[in-house]
Amino acid sequence: MNCTEFQRRLLIDPRAPEMAAAAQARVCEDAPARLAEALALEHRIDSALAVPLPDDLVDRIVAALPPEAAVPQPASTRRWWPLALAASVALVGWLSLALLRAPSPTGALIAASVEHLAHEPYALTRSGRVPDSLVTRMFREAGIRIDTEELALSYLNRCPLDRRWSVHMVMPAAEGPVTVMYVIGEAEIERMDTRKEMVAVRTLPFADGALVLLAESNRDFDRIESAWHRAVGEAVELAAGSD
Repeated sequence: MNCTEFQRRLLIDPRAPEMAAAAQARVCEDAPARLAEALALEHRIDSALAVPLPDDLVDRIVAALPPEAAVPQPASTRRWWPLALAASVALVGWLSLALLRAPSPTGALIAASVEHLAHEPYALTRSGRVPDSLVTRMFREAGIRIDTEELALSYLNRCPLDRRWSVHMVMPAAEGPVTVMYVIGEAEIERMDTRKEMVAVRTLPFADGALVLLAESNRDFDRIESAWHRAVGEAVELAAGSD
């Protein structure tokens, strides 16, 4: 089972025995954490849907009625099951709405990337070039062979990004430095150009994960994205779209 299959089956049946084995084998970098989250949600749903009715519920209701109300005592409590069903349906609807409001994987990655910029502001002030041998080794450890000829980096580090791991880089550019993050194992990231907190952001699927570009202006994004595609041997034709 690979990471993509693990994430798909996590939505179907996180309790399946093979899911625990896949999490232990770390088919995704954060597989154990994702499985624990899914199992916790399953437990909360099970607890919420279990709406037990007291055995003496009918007796309590009848006892509370005034004496003049002649109400025949029902033979069972089955007539009260619609109440339990209505409560269960309402709860499922609330949980579904909460899940719909959760940020998409792409939105969550953008938020985490922009937030991370504040933790390493000094990365944008570096001016010397990172040795190509360090860049090659960093990506080899991430499972990617790259050609560094067009990748002039002034900063390189391996950083945690929320619950992800990323290769955090900075590339000098005409409009100012561009932060580039290669996020390992992100298989559900969509191509997107946006701005968040005054930062221009581009996300795109790349190699075995995703690439995130961040800068004050997006005018250098096309050139830098093309350089990265060529570095890993990907032929991609970009439509002009940067401001």
